[in-house]
Amino acid sequence: MLRYSFFIVIFLLLSCGENGRETPLENNEKKNIETSDSIKREPIGWKNPMLTPVGSDLVRMLRAYYMVGDIDKLLPFLILPPSMDKIKLVDLLQKANWGYDLKVTNVKWMNDSIFQLSVKTLKQQTTGLEFYEGKIVNDTAKLFVYPNSNCPFVKEDK
Repeated sequence: MLRYSFFIVIFLLLSCGENGRETPLENNEKKNIETSDSIKREPIGWKNPMLTPVGSDLVRMLRAYYMVGDIDKLLPFLILPPSMDKIKLVDLLQKANWGYDLKVTNVKWMNDSIFQLSVKTLKQQTTGLEFYEGKIVNDTAKLFVYPNSNCPFVKEDK
């Protein structure tokens, strides 16, 4: 019985003593919270090609819509050439050689709301890098479609 009371007393002393003290880690966390709350930033919306409303980057989202055949949800995120309609786009996407594992690794901002995405691809067990170009239109990130390309989002060099 004496042993149990000894452990209870030790436990109570240790637990009561820690409530009043703050560790240095807790002080740093409070300072970081105060600092981050004081910074005013623009709200990040659909205009960020790295983070879309579905929580993924723009390229993976477009690939997913294509894979499930939902072309109508894909169209608002594309800038088509004037000569291309929905039927030609579907034909182009079916003939395209997209990678199976697409991951955006970098965004390079250019002038006039144009951006370039560095996309890491995996095609037939070979890792590659492609550059997709896009533009912010009405606070929505959209990719350019190039009709003469093996991959419809990569501009061919001539």
